[in-house]
Amino acid sequence: MNTKFKRTAAMCAALVMAGTVLTACGGSSEGGSASTDAPAGETTAAAAGDTAAADNGEAAPAGESSSELSGTIKVLHHRTDRDQDGTMAKLTEGFNALYPNVKVEYQSFTNYADDIATMMQSDNYGDVVMTPQALKQADLPNFFAPFGSYDELSQKYYWLENYSVDGQVYALPTGGTASGILYNKKVWADAGITALPTTTEEFLTCLKQIEQNTDAIPYYTNYNASWCITQWQSLVVGASGDPDYNTKLLTDRTDLFSAGSPYDAVYGTLFDIYADPTLHEEDPMTTDWEGCKPAFAQGKIATMVLGSWAISQFQEAAVQVGADPADVGYMPFPNSIDGKIYSVSSNDYMMSVNKNSANLDAAMAYARWFCTDSGFAQNEGEISGLKGAAMPETLSSFDELGVQLFVENPTPADLIGKWDEIAKASEVDPWGDASTNYKFRMAEAAFDGKGREEYDKIAADVNAAWAASRDEILG
Repeated sequence: MNTKFKRTAAMCAALVMAGTVLTACGGSSEGGSASTDAPAGETTAAAAGDTAAADNGEAAPAGESSSELSGTIKVLHHRTDRDQDGTMAKLTEGFNALYPNVKVEYQSFTNYADDIATMMQSDNYGDVVMTPQALKQADLPNFFAPFGSYDELSQKYYWLENYSVDGQVYALPTGGTASGILYNKKVWADAGITALPTTTEEFLTCLKQIEQNTDAIPYYTNYNASWCITQWQSLVVGASGDPDYNTKLLTDRTDLFSAGSPYDAVYGTLFDIYADPTLHEEDPMTTDWEGCKPAFAQGKIATMVLGSWAISQFQEAAVQVGADPADVGYMPFPNSIDGKIYSVSSNDYMMSVNKNSANLDAAMAYARWFCTDSGFAQNEGEISGLKGAAMPETLSSFDELGVQLFVENPTPADLIGKWDEIAKASEVDPWGDASTNYKFRMAEAAFDGKGREEYDKIAADVNAAWAASRDEILG
């Protein structure tokens, strides 16, 4: 499973979430698209060792040649599937074509967020790691070596703001995702749907049409996997169409929930789906994350809210069960603003280097190569962390709908950390997956058929708690 949104008790309070990037990566109509046709378990030419196909100028660190670097480095990561299918080993061939004397070992973890937090209590946490997302920004220099200056690297990479301290960058992006909805193209077509929805009302109508005209589950909640409901939170900023939305929640002191607000558009839609037993699985308490992948590929499930990181995983599941991976589609959350639909992009895991590494130069070379030249993001159907790179083919529907894909603007210096501080103090925690979180309260109320009155009550509770903590913290 993707562990991007899992929290660790050891680091949760330190996470800096408000504001991410400086400039927009451009609408999806620009820059073309990159091929992601490599079969499951294989990689593109760039990843397999054809370094010329993906060479973006990254080579050995300044003052060193490829042949001078040697030693063994261990890479810690969360993609157990890519260890098992041989992708990581194949990637190493591309790296060793440039650095033949560096041996790369991989160690993957199913529960990466918790395991890496435990390992980082000592100096022994590998050489290269997927940057723990719950680590406080100010603490990055305590654990990781700098890649270089922010002023220089921000011209080349997206999503560096939350991984920079005192003008130095401590993590590079492995790739990024767009927010939206996974859907089975064949099921939607079989239901008689000829155009993707552009409003939340149309989206609900489409789900009802699927229920009436097919045998598929219109929407699969994956409720038993608590992290899945947090995927809805990734839709909020995109639904606002505003790269400064999270900052304005603080500066304008607006409520999270109000009629027509992004929170209301997203969670009101969630509530309406969960409240209609004909639109979701029969027993949400016994859902199966791994099992839903082949079920989706076989047309038993029509729709799920997941980041675009999920596309490649579901395409691979389709291949494994003999279904057509081309049936795996992806659409934006249909919340039109002045006739336009928006989606926000954000970084997936970043990559950092242990400052205590015995082979620091080799580890730095690997991290630079992986985030620049390995082809990993392209193979996964992710958005490249490199500015100016082509958009993945998996987001072709964004072109069709003219989606405005953007990234969040950086948080003003005087507000850095305040959003998370308020989220913690208020116990609202929009990204949280505790059973007492408002998302679960809304879901349970919907399942119990309590109606929109209960939704409004929960929303009012959230607004009151958020406002009280916000006013106390901001003064």
